[in-house]
Amino acid sequence: MPTVADRHLTASQQRVFDAMVELLARADLEYRGAFVDASRYRIHYLDYGSGPAVMLIHGGGAGGAVWFRQIAALSRRFRVIVPDNPIFGLSTQPDSASPMSEFTTDYLGSFMDVLGIDKASLVGLSVGGYLAARFTVDFPERVARLALINSAGLGRQLPWGFRLSSLPLFGHIFTQPPRWAHDRFFALSEVTHPDARDNDAYLDYAYSVMENEGHSLAVRRNMPVFADMRGQRNVIADDELRSIRQESLVLWGRQDRFFPLSHALRAVSLIPNGRLEILEDCGHIALLDQPGRVSELLSEFLLGSSGSELVTNANSG
Repeated sequence: MPTVADRHLTASQQRVFDAMVELLARADLEYRGAFVDASRYRIHYLDYGSGPAVMLIHGGGAGGAVWFRQIAALSRRFRVIVPDNPIFGLSTQPDSASPMSEFTTDYLGSFMDVLGIDKASLVGLSVGGYLAARFTVDFPERVARLALINSAGLGRQLPWGFRLSSLPLFGHIFTQPPRWAHDRFFALSEVTHPDARDNDAYLDYAYSVMENEGHSLAVRRNMPVFADMRGQRNVIADDELRSIRQESLVLWGRQDRFFPLSHALRAVSLIPNGRLEILEDCGHIALLDQPGRVSELLSEFLLGSSGSELVTNANSG
């Protein structure tokens, strides 16, 4: 498989690459990645293991390497494919915004087509959870199982900082903070254990992505698609959630400061085969606060055959 090192990277992209490799090394992973052209996007992705396809979709920050612990655990039994969403990681910086529903189809569908993947289990974190759920609603025949971790798109509530960031002046401040402010926001808002092992490497990676040439402008252009002053703009409707027939796992950090637990409860009350796991002492980025528990729950869920022992019908009372 070609390596990013074989490509011509700008200085800022090289910093992203170096930070990504360091983060992967924390889980004893060698870099295994490539680029593909999917629709109008140039997508960088990681690819590990063999077996049934599982796609891990990150949220609105950093890139796919945030799943480093889960990649190491799941790739023992699955083919684990981890794209950098457009704008993030080493993927393309779109020069214009598009509606989230169109973006989901255009990006995820095309990406799977290019890789020759007809069907995969989808696991999404935060905004990646919205992408996974939206794709499942629109293309159920292409999704085997669905797992949502502190997912966006399940309610309108959103911290005021993100609502304000949809405005030009505040968006500039939000997307170009100094390193100390970036790290402080992480400690206060994203996790419950900011000093945990490996968070230093994650912060280096996340900030290198933020400093990547074109990133700040691309985020500012696209933020109004995600949020406005009323909160999240893209909420999956009740009937759409009821239409999801795949066995579904919803993981939620109880101390999530972005999206309230009521969003998770709504989801599992509507998804016919939905199961909720609340992670104690855990914030928004559950992959960092409870990496072992998240990996364990995902492994059990994805390995279930019929899933009868793993999935609770939330509508059964």
